[in-house]
Amino acid sequence: MDHVIAVDLGGTQLRAALVAADGQIVAHARTPTLVHEGPQAVVGRMLALIEQMRSAAPPGAPPRGIGIGAPGPLDPFTGIVYSPPHLPGWQRIPLRAMVAEATGLPVVLGNDANAAALAEWRFGAGQGCANLVYLTVSTGIGGGVISDGRLLLGRMGAAAELGFLILDAEHGVVWEDQASGTGLARAAAAAMADRPESALHRLATPATVTAAHVSAAAAAGDQLARELMAREAWLLGLGFASILHAFSPEIMLVGGSVIIHNPDLLVHAREVAYAHVRVELYREVPIEPARLGEAAGILGAAALFLTAGEAP
Repeated sequence: MDHVIAVDLGGTQLRAALVAADGQIVAHARTPTLVHEGPQAVVGRMLALIEQMRSAAPPGAPPRGIGIGAPGPLDPFTGIVYSPPHLPGWQRIPLRAMVAEATGLPVVLGNDANAAALAEWRFGAGQGCANLVYLTVSTGIGGGVISDGRLLLGRMGAAAELGFLILDAEHGVVWEDQASGTGLARAAAAAMADRPESALHRLATPATVTAAHVSAAAAAGDQLARELMAREAWLLGLGFASILHAFSPEIMLVGGSVIIHNPDLLVHAREVAYAHVRVELYREVPIEPARLGEAAGILGAAALFLTAGEAP
């Protein structure tokens, strides 16, 4: 069976895997990214992981190539990474060319959220769909869109930055700033000052509160935390409704830590979305949890390469 090497470049962890064409992970390894050491050092660690995966390939069946999922902005057509917020110092880094030259293998580079969308489409809950939207709600909000059986890329591969939808017409605040885990924590910090009775004060201070603290307090019945989670469901649902109108997918898949740790949140956000679409056909679109969890990043990197190889 054909195998590819998949690399998931994260701000904290650098992961690599040898992945079969059917999505089976044959071998995997990870190491801290250590972004403060700069791009050359990070790429060096990446190459070391790639060689480990190369050595794990079955005898006589070398990997076909390498797929890399990385934070944007990046251009998948030129293979250049442009100053991602979580990779300081990565200014116009020709990552694809660097890895291809060092390994002698063909390399496909793509945005990590797009890669996760491909993974769910090829190996996860989106199999059999020609049109889907994938969203991840965690520190930020990212997304990817499969339209008519193809990953929607747009100019310089920068399409489908769904977290940057503007929902606040008065202030121009983007969806990610409001409804991400960071946005939820920011709302909690602002509310805590006027609610000294909240259990959130026993878990954190306004300066240290996180989305996980809000989740834990809500689960324990804290009124402020429950209000914050209701607000989160409202904001997510409004974004979902906008996306349904824009892309008319067959399914919307939602992952990320905020959703994974709060399954009821998606239930309520779905209700908000369906209440705010304008036509019945959008209410027929399932809004479901993504299936692949933490494996989405590494399987997405593999899917980038496999899908590129199948393009006409």
